[in-house]
Amino acid sequence: MKNYTFRAMEIHDFTQIWNLDEIRRRLDFMVRNDMNAMVFHEPGIEDKIVFPAKFLGGSGNPKSYYDAFLEVDHPILDHALRENLNLNRRDYINHVIREAKSAGVSIYFENKELWFSDFVLKYKKELMQADGTICPSNPFWYEEFLPYKYKELFLALPDLAGIICSIGTGEARLAISNTFACGCERCRNLDPVEWYKNIIMAMYKPFKEAGKKLIIRDLIYTKAEQERFQKAFLDMPDDIVLALKNTPHDFYPTFPDNPLMGKVGCHPQITEYDVNGQFFGWGVQPSAMLADIKRRLKYGKEHNVTGFLARTDWEGVQDWTCFDNLNMVNLYAIAAYAQDEDVSEEEIYFRWLQGERMLDEKLDPGQLKHCICRIKEIMDSTWPIVEKTNFVNGCLFSNDSCMHLTPDQFTFIGGTHHSLSEWDPEKKDALEMSPDNIRMIVEDKEEAYRKCEALSDKVLEENMGLTEEAYTKMKEHFEFMRWYVRGFRLTARGYCFGRYVKEKDGRDLLLEGKSAFQLLEETIQEMETYMDGLIHTSFITKYPFDAQLNPERVAFYTDALKTMLKEGKRDD
Repeated sequence: MKNYTFRAMEIHDFTQIWNLDEIRRRLDFMVRNDMNAMVFHEPGIEDKIVFPAKFLGGSGNPKSYYDAFLEVDHPILDHALRENLNLNRRDYINHVIREAKSAGVSIYFENKELWFSDFVLKYKKELMQADGTICPSNPFWYEEFLPYKYKELFLALPDLAGIICSIGTGEARLAISNTFACGCERCRNLDPVEWYKNIIMAMYKPFKEAGKKLIIRDLIYTKAEQERFQKAFLDMPDDIVLALKNTPHDFYPTFPDNPLMGKVGCHPQITEYDVNGQFFGWGVQPSAMLADIKRRLKYGKEHNVTGFLARTDWEGVQDWTCFDNLNMVNLYAIAAYAQDEDVSEEEIYFRWLQGERMLDEKLDPGQLKHCICRIKEIMDSTWPIVEKTNFVNGCLFSNDSCMHLTPDQFTFIGGTHHSLSEWDPEKKDALEMSPDNIRMIVEDKEEAYRKCEALSDKVLEENMGLTEEAYTKMKEHFEFMRWYVRGFRLTARGYCFGRYVKEKDGRDLLLEGKSAFQLLEETIQEMETYMDGLIHTSFITKYPFDAQLNPERVAFYTDALKTMLKEGKRDD
């Protein structure tokens, strides 16, 4: 099996994209670890570069980017003033492209379609329906809008390598998944497969003419949507690339491999992996994913995947990236395994510690060996704890790694919105509130709690050979993990006992000879004690630690449990 030829780093935090010092820090890592593509992921990023001039009165056939601007400079100042800044942003991106090219790195954009500026609605008034909704099926989008917008983009950024685009997702400004909001006859009768085809081919034409790479991404919530997407994609030109998350729907390590891999005909494929941890702690809570990364990349190779895209941050947490936390080891791992799947974990840990200048320079060879072994032992123990903290029977038990606001929120997010059973039918009863299932869930959280306490204590035992700065940082993250796991232990207990009281008989004995009522009352008291202790930690004064250990969330959740207890006793 061939090694991965497309080795990309994704920057998803828009504040980092527009920070040249940050880009240089990333490029330095890429050169040292032989990565060759950088992806700027920001919905609507192309609209910070293009005008697009045609829809402000331009000719639709400019010879250059400046020609496009001069065609509409007055309308911009009159009707779309912020677009006047596009010239400056274009200069910045072209500078980044030049610096990256000198380092052997290509620059890509990642966006979502359809995305547009409001003045387009004035240009094409019939897009707006009488009830105020916008029609996604109007031929304007694929006959006129997309072909011209990307033509102008490649005039502006002639050395941009290409675009990774999600289509049909509700995260776009307008998409096929939003057609319920448009009541026109065309939308009612539209085959979603045809919409996908129209949008993809509308983009493909200017890409083909400019010699740019078009990569279509699957951001898909259900198997039915995935099957429609697959059907549309199979008919597309073979040089269109498919980007597939390593798991279906989103980056959940407990989910199965993406079933679409290897089933898209002759199309090249790349796989996406989140190394920072949107759904497993943001790197504030450490989680070394080396074994999972190795297995997922191997599975990709076996299914004709030839590239990877490593997400290093997330748009929901500003100014925070794996470069700032211990999950940086995951980025080293994916870069290493993509080129040599047999590289040892010890070697990866060494590359991380050395590359991030975490090792005490005075270590002799024996001390260095001891340090690497100790770090490996500690970090390898993190994911088993995280799995039993952030997930319940494999179902996502968090709100993007934050505590839920109410038990009902988890039932919706973990059971419906991010449904594991959609991809693994055996998990259809994963959240069933039977006594046996409750005991299993509670024991998982207890196990995570016990292991985390022991692991955090181990980190405190000795500085195993790190610089004082690196060791202080490690201690802080594991002390945070201690508080984080304690909180999720309590919210899980509250979830189980609260639902049981609400849905069944609170007098039933569940654990330790205690009734659901008693257990819920005890949990509420423990959560109040936990919250009191939490507000006296240093974490609530430091971002993004305070976002994950937010006392307001704990208080809100506790109040929801009190309401469930009150209503359960009233109905008893």
